[in-house]
Amino acid sequence: MTLLRWFHRAGAFLLGAFIISHLAVHVMAYGGPEAHLAALETVQWIYRNPLGESLLVLIIVSQIITGARRLRFRNVTGWARVQVISGGYLLIFLLMHTSAALYTHHIFGLDTDFYWAAGSLHFDPIRWGFAIYYMAAIIAFFAHIAAALHFGWPKTPPQFLKSLCIAGGIVGIAIIWVFWGMIYPIDIGPDVERYYSTYFKPLGV
Repeated sequence: MTLLRWFHRAGAFLLGAFIISHLAVHVMAYGGPEAHLAALETVQWIYRNPLGESLLVLIIVSQIITGARRLRFRNVTGWARVQVISGGYLLIFLLMHTSAALYTHHIFGLDTDFYWAAGSLHFDPIRWGFAIYYMAAIIAFFAHIAAALHFGWPKTPPQFLKSLCIAGGIVGIAIIWVFWGMIYPIDIGPDVERYYSTYFKPLGV
C-alpha cells in the first residue's frame, strides 16, 4: 500500500465516523427541532472548539487533496467506476459544504444548526437544488463505502454492497423529508431568512 493510499484510508475512517454521526443527528430531527438540537450538542463538543474544528478541517482538506490525486476517470468499470464517481462528487460536496458552514458560522455569525439546514429546503426555488445536492451526497457516501468494502474485503457479498447503496437513498429521502417540513411545520426564524435572502436573492428567494 502506498503512503498516499494509506493516508487517504486513515483519514477516511475518521471522516466517515464524523459523517455517520452527522447523519444520525439529522435523523433525530424526526423527534422535532429540540431533539435534533439536543443530539447536535452531544457531538458538537468534539469539533465546535478551535482544536477540534481545526483537526476536522485538516482531515477534510487532506481527503480532498489525496482523493483528487487518486481520481482516474478513464478505463474504469464496475465498482471502480462507482468509487471514482462517488468519490469525485464527495470531493466537490465536502469543499462546498465545509466552506459554507465555516463562512456561515464564523463570518456571517449564524449558527449552523437545525434551522440553517432546514432553511436550504424551505425557500423556493433553491429547495429543489439543495434537495438534489444533499441527496446525491448521501448516496455517494454510502456508495463510496460499498466500493471500499468491495476492494478492501473482496468476499463481501454483492447483495450487501448493493443494499448499502439503496440504504443511502433511503437515508437521504428520510432526512430531506423531515427538513423539507413534511413531518411537522418548521418556523424559519428571521436570521435564517435574512441569510438565505442575502445570498440567494438573485434566484428569487
